[in-house]
Amino acid sequence: MKNQKIGLLAILAVVIVVVAVSGCNDNTKTNGTNASAISEKGTKLAIHNNGSTWAHVEIDANATHKNGTNITFGADTFIKPNDNVTIDLSHILGYENQSLPAGTVIRVQSWKGLFNTTGGGTGALNISFQGWSNNRYPTASDNLTNVTYNPLTISTLPVNITNSTVFLGTTPTEIANIQSIDTADQELLYEEEIITVNADGSVTIIISRAPELCRAIASII
Repeated sequence: MKNQKIGLLAILAVVIVVVAVSGCNDNTKTNGTNASAISEKGTKLAIHNNGSTWAHVEIDANATHKNGTNITFGADTFIKPNDNVTIDLSHILGYENQSLPAGTVIRVQSWKGLFNTTGGGTGALNISFQGWSNNRYPTASDNLTNVTYNPLTISTLPVNITNSTVFLGTTPTEIANIQSIDTADQELLYEEEIITVNADGSVTIIISRAPELCRAIASII
């Protein structure tokens, strides 16, 4: 289980990726300045928020970089209702505008929560993961992996989050900064996923550990 995290949003040395529900905007920023858009051919991961409340998904992932080293990367996402965010996996793993090799496996631990501007009450988490390669945006053949949970406590959205946003960390310092964005009691739901890239560039995402309330897991461990 993830360590307790404290503090409000800090100035992070991270990548911010903002995308729209219609098929992913190209608003990619690094340290607050415009950078290259998501790759045309690379392998990407989208998180769709199908619900009526802001969804928060934090992931810690492990995979093999193009240079052969094992790397850990993290992403902290805030997704407004009926919107989505996209993470360029090929860029993170050193392949840039190439699909990740067939058989690439990314193991993901993820924590999820709900937010709105006032906080309080409960709501339903309804999100989908979607992976693909060889196109800038997903197609109808790119499968969705749905995650739902109800009820879940709603926390107060940080005041400087006004659009769907990803904070991405690829170094220990960046990942530590990400983990200070919110607190553990705001990420009540824990889950694990396995992302696999197939020979044709399509992506299979399976839930390897079903969603569970973090407090329930903590009582078992």
